[in-house]
Amino acid sequence: MRDETEYSWKYWLLLWGLCVSLAVLVVAVFRLTIIQHKYYYGLARENRIYEGVIPAGRGDVVDRKGRVIAKSVYNYFKKDGDSKIYEGTGEFNGFKFEGKEIGYDLKRQYLFGEAMGPITGYINMANQDDLALSRKCGQELNKSDMVGRSGIEEAMDCELRGVDGKRLVEVDALGKYIRELGRQEPQVGKTVELAIDAFWQDKVYKMLEGKKGVVIMSEPKTGEIRVMVSSPGFDANVFSYEVDQVKIEEYLRDSSQTPLLNRAIGARYHPGSVFKMVMATAGLESGVVDKNYEILDTGIIKVGDYSYSNWLWSKRGGTDGMVNMIKAIKRSNDIYFYKLGEALGLDRIGEWSRKFGYGQKTGIEIGTEAEGIVPSEEWKLKTKGEKWYLGNTYHLSIGQGDLSVTPLQVNQMTDIVANGGKKCRPTLLKGKGGECEEVGLKKETINTVIEGMKEACKNGGTAWPLFNFKTPLACKTGTAEVGDGSKDTHAWLTAFAPADDPQISITVMIERGGEGSDVAAPIVGDILKEWLGEPETVVPRYGVTVTPGR
Repeated sequence: MRDETEYSWKYWLLLWGLCVSLAVLVVAVFRLTIIQHKYYYGLARENRIYEGVIPAGRGDVVDRKGRVIAKSVYNYFKKDGDSKIYEGTGEFNGFKFEGKEIGYDLKRQYLFGEAMGPITGYINMANQDDLALSRKCGQELNKSDMVGRSGIEEAMDCELRGVDGKRLVEVDALGKYIRELGRQEPQVGKTVELAIDAFWQDKVYKMLEGKKGVVIMSEPKTGEIRVMVSSPGFDANVFSYEVDQVKIEEYLRDSSQTPLLNRAIGARYHPGSVFKMVMATAGLESGVVDKNYEILDTGIIKVGDYSYSNWLWSKRGGTDGMVNMIKAIKRSNDIYFYKLGEALGLDRIGEWSRKFGYGQKTGIEIGTEAEGIVPSEEWKLKTKGEKWYLGNTYHLSIGQGDLSVTPLQVNQMTDIVANGGKKCRPTLLKGKGGECEEVGLKKETINTVIEGMKEACKNGGTAWPLFNFKTPLACKTGTAEVGDGSKDTHAWLTAFAPADDPQISITVMIERGGEGSDVAAPIVGDILKEWLGEPETVVPRYGVTVTPGR
């Protein structure tokens, strides 16, 4: 039998241990619940619920046939300290946001690169000016939000921009994800459909082979733009998809090529002889001449000490003999249009120029559009401190002097003739065409101008690279002196086809390219032979088969 003393001291030792443990527990509980209650309560309260943002995908930009031009791409990642471990790249999917530490890099991908850059524009992070106007789209902007810059991205920013979603998650005191408590799904931005045909946009851009210039193709009856190429363009991907600061700086500093300039709407040029379509219309509508009125091409007109010659005279001392309206357009005869301009006078030339859309913005959706200049006596006196002289009228009558236009304005003028006298607002958006107003032209006037343009594309006309087409064409060449003291000229050609039922208008301008017939006309021919389904049609180049005109 064991000694009772042995049990007695073990009992008291156990009892003492229990009491000490209980005392420690009571102190700890007291410390947590009473002394540090506020601290731990606040900590738990702050960390218990976490509100995160589920980003909204920016809407796609697609062409008239549904081809994707611009789309949002997301790089999903998890954080490991200061490092990002990417989980994958793809389209927007808010359900990938599982856990507190998941994040994303938002990128905008442009699938047609330089060919489409001047049309799409690009996106980048909101700046202070954007934040100051943060509710322009009906929702607050954050510093991390992306906004459109230039082009469609800017013009349609509110439509493309989505509405971010939210999610509530429960986390522990250390911030570790426990569970999701609720979710408000994001609203993806609207898809914007363009009237542009991306296939042809890309094809035509490549045809220019880096030349500085513009090609615009439009539907004459609606004003919808099928192609608007400004070359050289820029790759919008360097701003948001594969960010390249070096390339961005090159774009910004390149004052020679100016790739960030949309030449189709933002650059001004002398139009040269394509302006004679306005002069012809003004003369016929004003009753100054009719289609049969003739003048003798003397090759040169002298006013005091100044001489004003026809291009054929300047080139090889030739003349066109007796010239009526149709022959004047066909041969682009300067002497005829000098005399017509003198008879019309400056005010009527200005009036009809503005009726055709010159000296004003066309109203196309994307910004940075130039108005151009239709000069007047008041304008010259105010701007240059000089009076207006007859020689200035002569220069204006052949699209030179102080007249400046954008390629889009020339294309709009071409559409007016092609569609029978309606000025339609150009649009880059599918289904938004047809906003037109009557210019007020007699059918006989339109028919006469078109007849002259059709002759310009036939043997004896100035657009010699277009003589071989089976489809009847209507066209007008232009060779515009730059006016900077050099002998450089801008090469123009504007046309529509088929001439008797116009489905497409096309305007080409090559900066300092040379003569319109030599440089712009072959580009128009290369495009139209495929557009019209005439792959066998030969489009000759200078010096190959036909002596060029102007």
